[in-house]
Amino acid sequence: MRFTHTTLLGSLLALLTIQPASAFECKVCHSKNPKMVAMHKALQGQNCFGCHRPGEKLMGKGTPKDRESLLKRRITAAECLPCHGKR
Repeated sequence: MRFTHTTLLGSLLALLTIQPASAFECKVCHSKNPKMVAMHKALQGQNCFGCHRPGEKLMGKGTPKDRESLLKRRITAAECLPCHGKR
């Protein structure tokens, strides 16, 4: 996927309008965790919202409190395979 002015502007606007508490929750995993950094670099310019949809529709909010809560967040293979499928 190539970035266009529209996608970049949309991403920038989303970042500017994110609430500070939400931004902190994202930084817990996405700032210094080497596995997360490597995974995001592997996306090769994919927009954040390809996986992390607005309104926490895909990944959910915060940290799951238990295994059952984590499993409720799981999505179908069809959602994951375009990026995470075997090559």
